[in-house]
Amino acid sequence: MLPPVFTKQLNFRNLMVLAALARFGFLFISGKLQTEDYWEYGEIAGQLLAGHGFSFPFTDAHLNFNPAHFYPTALMPPAYVFFLLPFLLVQDVLIRNLLLFGIQIFLSLLAIRFTYSFSSEKFGKTAALLILGFQAFYPEMIFACCTAGPTIWFHFLFAAFIFSATARKNPILRGLIAGLLVLFRSEAILLTGLIFAFEFWKGSRKPVLISALLLCLTIFPWLLRNQLVFGKPMLSSSVGVNFFRGNNAGLIGDWPVFSESSWNAMKSNPDAFEQTLDASALSMAVDWVKAEPSKFVLQLGEKFFRFWVIDFSDSRTHSVFYWLPWLICLPAGIIGIRKMSSGISGPIVLLFLCYSLVVLIFFPQPRYLSLVKFFWLIPVGLTFSILAKKKQQAF
Repeated sequence: MLPPVFTKQLNFRNLMVLAALARFGFLFISGKLQTEDYWEYGEIAGQLLAGHGFSFPFTDAHLNFNPAHFYPTALMPPAYVFFLLPFLLVQDVLIRNLLLFGIQIFLSLLAIRFTYSFSSEKFGKTAALLILGFQAFYPEMIFACCTAGPTIWFHFLFAAFIFSATARKNPILRGLIAGLLVLFRSEAILLTGLIFAFEFWKGSRKPVLISALLLCLTIFPWLLRNQLVFGKPMLSSSVGVNFFRGNNAGLIGDWPVFSESSWNAMKSNPDAFEQTLDASALSMAVDWVKAEPSKFVLQLGEKFFRFWVIDFSDSRTHSVFYWLPWLICLPAGIIGIRKMSSGISGPIVLLFLCYSLVVLIFFPQPRYLSLVKFFWLIPVGLTFSILAKKKQQAF
């Protein structure tokens, strides 16, 4: 246990209040309230509002978006786009962002609440409070709340997914949560599939089958839309491009480059543009892997290092607020995972395994690790609770 003064001053309620204050404080001082950059999600939402359907605008020679020229897209899964859509109806940018990021802050706090319930049941109050503290004040978790994108939704939904299993909730609800997770992050189909397979193998067969059925029903409308529009029931149309970005003759992360004639030929058929582009990128990447198998294998180690340790080629990792906390939390998390029992750590370890596989197949990015870090802080907090207990016993 921690010293009484710690548990008295830093109880659950106080930490949650401080977490909320830290997030809103960052929102107001960071300039995020004035941003109108909502990435690809905002561009697609803008096309929907313009009556162009779920589409993406072409760019001109200077890479500026041209909303009048567009093509049907499955570049991004639909959930965050539709979450963002009503906020874009608010004309005042400050009010819009206050509402948007305020809700994301609320979801972040709910994710912390779910994790606290899970942790207190499995590891005890001391570990749960420390985990809560790390999740509440880790700089990247605060930053993610005030950035457009599905990171906070991922934290919230996967925390709810874990907690629903711990609390033995209705498998129907759990399947719906899993389906929403996939509609926010399409690669989560691998994650939920691994978890359901693991639980099925462990003997929880009927609930798993019910949850898996509800997952399929939840994502079915998106698959049907893509079948009707593209002729394939796909979750995403960027598999080929992403595979190229991780496997090409240039640098990891490079975009595919096409000749002007090839580019114009693809653009001449907007309805098939995205599929043609993705297929061409995939073909180029596969050809490179076949031609350079040794380089492909050697790059796996580089990808793994850049994902789990640091990707210093990305300027977003240069801040001391990024690399210093991770320098502490990475080894602490490794120790904590070893202290967790297999039954407790199962879904969390599968999360780490899933994203390791994703970046090895495709390519690493700091924002992918942001999805994982929230849950990495669970074994981090467990490690520090063990150290605190040993220190107290020493006195």
